[in-house]
Amino acid sequence: MSALLVDIVPALVVSAAVIIGAVSDLRGFRLPNQLTLPLVLSGLLWHLACGAADGVTRSVCGLLAASLPLVPAWSAGGMGAGDVKLMAGIGAWLGALFALQVLILAGLAGWAFAGLRRLSQPQLAHNPQPRLPVEQALQSSIHRSRLLPFGLMIAAGTLIQLLLISNRSAFPDT
Repeated sequence: MSALLVDIVPALVVSAAVIIGAVSDLRGFRLPNQLTLPLVLSGLLWHLACGAADGVTRSVCGLLAASLPLVPAWSAGGMGAGDVKLMAGIGAWLGALFALQVLILAGLAGWAFAGLRRLSQPQLAHNPQPRLPVEQALQSSIHRSRLLPFGLMIAAGTLIQLLLISNRSAFPDT
């Protein structure tokens, strides 16, 4: 398999998945299993098919590095399982370092999103509501309006990181 194909296919697959995920999360605060689970499995299978002895190991390490930092937030009800599985798929396809960089960028995007929302909707700051787990918050329009579609933040972080990497590849001496 050509080196170019080995580099481009993961970027295209992950880009498509995070864009679809962002739209789904924006529309209904859901990242469906039909998107996330095939992403995880196909990432593992891709690295197996590429034949590199360490490819599957890197894929599994990426899956774990991407998802384990989010498990505490998910188990506390602060995010949905789809966010964790989407990050696992990104890690399975693009590796641990890439996934950790996406997590940092997604966290920064979430911080900026929440800050802008707070500035544009000051009533949110002056009308505190008790924090509910995501599944319960989805049932109430008041609480739902406070949710952060983290799949959108993951997509932003992923696409930004892919752009940064492509620029480094195109201009290695800069």
